[in-house]
Amino acid sequence: MIIGLALLLVGIILIVANPLLGLIPGLLLIVIGIVVMVVGGLARGVGGLARIGTQKTCPECRSKIPVQASVCRYCGYRYVS
Repeated sequence: MIIGLALLLVGIILIVANPLLGLIPGLLLIVIGIVVMVVGGLARGVGGLARIGTQKTCPECRSKIPVQASVCRYCGYRYVS
């Protein structure tokens, strides 16, 4: 995310500093920066989706434990199969 923002800002600075020679490289840096930010955001979103449904809450101590656990590692509560 920060790299994408840095590329975007460098592209803008390049265009402002030298509009004649910096236009094409500046536009390329801006596009690459936007792509990096979008891909980073999508990767973060997909990572969040991968965690959905992987944990359950213990009814005794309210701790988060893996779905496949049969015993709570914090309080020892046993789940009935």
